[in-house]
Amino acid sequence: MSLMRTLTLGFMIAMAICCLSTAPTLAQTPNPATSGQDDHDQTLKQLLTEVRELRIALQRASFSNSRFQMLIERLRIEQTHIDSLRRDLENVRRELTDFQSAKPRMEQEIKDAEDSLDRVTDPIGHADWESRIKAMKANLARFGPEEERLRNRESALDNDLQSAQARLNELNSQLDALMNEMKSP
Repeated sequence: MSLMRTLTLGFMIAMAICCLSTAPTLAQTPNPATSGQDDHDQTLKQLLTEVRELRIALQRASFSNSRFQMLIERLRIEQTHIDSLRRDLENVRRELTDFQSAKPRMEQEIKDAEDSLDRVTDPIGHADWESRIKAMKANLARFGPEEERLRNRESALDNDLQSAQARLNELNSQLDALMNEMKSP
């Protein structure tokens, strides 16, 4: 069996050598099919070049599409963040407005209570009014620190909102640039 394989292998090698040795002779003979073969080779080269260019174009399009999707997602997240900051800022400003309108009312109530205190002659009623006035003044004293806290919160939220808006504008610019890049050939 081994001898049979060796003979078969030897025969195949001999046939290959014969075919290869005659190949230059065939190539040297003028043949009208050779120019057709050259045209065919040139066409194949052009097709190969075009396939490579298409592959590169598809890779670029895929990469641009990925960038586009990421930018859209980042825009969505940033817009959600901005919306949240705006709501928080509006709530803080509403609380500040409430504090600013409540403070004069509270001061007027204290003044009215003090006027009423001067008219009360009953010692029990007098003590009751003094207790009320003391409680109102304590509430009014809490307005100052709370108002300051709200103003600081308003300032911080306003700064955060401006920063987030700047990031959103930058993302929009990147998206515009990517869209222009995709439009160009």
